[in-house]
Amino acid sequence: MGSIKALFIAGALVVGAPCLASAADLLPPPPPPLVPVTFSGWYLRGDVGVGAATISDLRSTFDAGFVVPGDEFDSRTVGDSAFVDFGVGYQFNNWFHADITGEYRTAAPFHAIESYTPPTCPITGGRCYDNYTGSISNIVVLANGYLDLGTWWGFTPYIGAGVGVADHIVAGLTDIGTTVGGFGFAPDQSSASLAWAAMAGLGYMVTPNLRLEIGYRYLDMGTVTTGPIHCTNTPFCGDEVQRFHLASNDIRLGMRWIFADLPPPPPAFPVVAKY
Repeated sequence: MGSIKALFIAGALVVGAPCLASAADLLPPPPPPLVPVTFSGWYLRGDVGVGAATISDLRSTFDAGFVVPGDEFDSRTVGDSAFVDFGVGYQFNNWFHADITGEYRTAAPFHAIESYTPPTCPITGGRCYDNYTGSISNIVVLANGYLDLGTWWGFTPYIGAGVGVADHIVAGLTDIGTTVGGFGFAPDQSSASLAWAAMAGLGYMVTPNLRLEIGYRYLDMGTVTTGPIHCTNTPFCGDEVQRFHLASNDIRLGMRWIFADLPPPPPAFPVVAKY
């Protein structure tokens, strides 16, 4: 009895084999393996943002032979600034791109208090104080390189660095003696110094050619130099010049438009039926 059942099953398989083969012919062939698309091309970029500036190493210099006893700065602050930049770059491959950007940073208020101990100070054994106010704006040109760290669901984290030059414009600097009176001012002054940046962020591919980005950047803008301060109530002012180091922690929002002809997606395989 078992042998009869086995022969019956084997016969059914033989008879049904052509039908199974015909059904298999109706299925499309398997798709080819997914190959990452590598592309390159020129792009334009633009960014806007805000920076929280910091100053350090503030110091004063005077004419030769002019001595200010006990000179030191008791406080120093600089305000935030907004900025906008534009640039052109090249996407070398899926992992690396580079660009050159030009950036304008709006004027940030600058304030410092300096004290000293001249013999004529009316406060016995004390210090006399000067109050300085002005503003600082900047033009920054950087050459930047970026390393893309891979793309997931359209999101691409990146890191980068840049180097270039910063031009600083110190405007409206005044000096008011809060203890003994007096007033001084400095002409507007432009000074240039080496600048560099380190950055990280996240990009999102809105279309194959348009990428939006949000990122953080540390921007070191080098040394700022003011114009010489001229006093209005005494010829013995020393033409004080102030210098300090300027940096900023920036948050940027930007976009890149890539001029690259990306290859079209592979065509769908037709369903071929065999009868």
